[in-house]
Amino acid sequence: MHLLTIRDPSAVQVVAWDFDGVLNRNVQNGVFAWSRNFERDLGLSLHSFSRHLFDGRFQKAMQGEACLIEIVTEWTEKNGAHGRTSEILDYWFTRDALPDPDTLAIVGALKARGVRNVMATNNEIHRTDFIEHKMGFHAHVDRIFAAGRMKIAKPHTNYFAHIEDELQTEPAALLLVDDMHENILAARSRGWQAFHFTEGSHGALADALGVRTHMADSKQP
Repeated sequence: MHLLTIRDPSAVQVVAWDFDGVLNRNVQNGVFAWSRNFERDLGLSLHSFSRHLFDGRFQKAMQGEACLIEIVTEWTEKNGAHGRTSEILDYWFTRDALPDPDTLAIVGALKARGVRNVMATNNEIHRTDFIEHKMGFHAHVDRIFAAGRMKIAKPHTNYFAHIEDELQTEPAALLLVDDMHENILAARSRGWQAFHFTEGSHGALADALGVRTHMADSKQP
């Protein structure tokens, strides 16, 4: 089945939206918005910070096995940035806070039609709290399923099984909208419907779901 194909739109009761790159327009050509001016704005090495963070440490935080604050603090103390943990995290979270108006228009249209919307994200607990409360996504979705809270991440099939159990919904009535190929395949292996979201695919998604929206046609940051 083509990754843009939704098998049976009329059967969809719940849409599970990925966050980064789908609900949040912060990824362009695989580059996250927070990293683009990190060195210029903070005077810190992006290469060093990224190497420390993404050598497995963030994966542990994402799955609730480590604390992101402690991971960033460890780096600051080794790299002449003592006491700047909060500043770095605030910069990261706020620079990456770019809600996608076109995706949210589809969410709103589905709500009006009686379809439930939830978030299904691989974020750790601190950024998830920021997304939920500071960015206000609690007002857009009924539930937020985050890897850090669940202690399991996509594409593990137990991630999807957990959502099924929590929502008491059959897999065929669940639709994942995600920008990661492996997550789409994992969801489909559970019997979910799925749509592989790519940059600029808002129109194709709206058409596949049979909803009409006013697209902002805004550009990537």
